[in-house]
Amino acid sequence: MSLRHALLALLEAEPMSGYSLARFFEQSVAYVWHAPHSQIYPELRRMHEAGLISGRSEARGTHATKTIYTLTKEGRAELARWVEEVTPSQRERDAGYLKASYLEYASFASARKQFEAHRAHHEEQRRRWEAHVRNLENRDTDLLRIRLAQNAELADAVVAYKVHVYHGLIDRAKHEVRWATAGLKLVDELEAGFRAGKKAAPRKRRTG
Repeated sequence: MSLRHALLALLEAEPMSGYSLARFFEQSVAYVWHAPHSQIYPELRRMHEAGLISGRSEARGTHATKTIYTLTKEGRAELARWVEEVTPSQRERDAGYLKASYLEYASFASARKQFEAHRAHHEEQRRRWEAHVRNLENRDTDLLRIRLAQNAELADAVVAYKVHVYHGLIDRAKHEVRWATAGLKLVDELEAGFRAGKKAAPRKRRTG
C-alpha cells in the first residue's frame, strides 16, 4: 500500500492530473519508492473507487480532456492514519547478497563483475541522493516550493525530515560501496591463493 500513500501525500500538496502526479513522483518519491507509470495510473483508479480521491475533467487543448485529482476527506484521514502508524521493519530480501552467498560456484571474473556492478550502482545512487539533498536544503524543487507555500509554519520540519531520509540513504549507499570494495579485495585474495596452488576456500556446506 506504500504507493497509494505516496500518491495521497503528493495530492496533499495540491490537486494534480495523472501526468503531473507521475512527474512529481519521479522527482521526489521515486528516490525512495520506485514505481513505473504502469502502476501509478491503475492505483489512481482504485483510489478513486475507494473514495480517497475525487476527479474532475478539464479541457486539455481544443479537443482533449484531462482528469484533475483532489484529495477527499477520506483520503486525508487515510494519509493521517498511515503517517501515525509505526511501520514494521521488513525482513531481508536482497538478490545481490543472496547471490554473493554462493559465488564459490562462479568464476573469479564473474564474482568480480557482480561486486563491480553492485559498487557502481550504489555510487550512482549516492551521487543522485547527494544532489537531491542539496536541492532540498536550498528549497529548490518544484514540489517542495508548493508544499512550503502552503505550509510556511512547517517549512523547517518539511525540509528537515526529507533531508534526514536522504542522509540515511546516502550512508546506506556508502556502506554498500565499502562492502562491494571489500568483496573485490576478497576475490583478488582467493584468486591469488588459487593461482599459487594453495587450497581454495572451502565450499559452503549444503543444508538442504
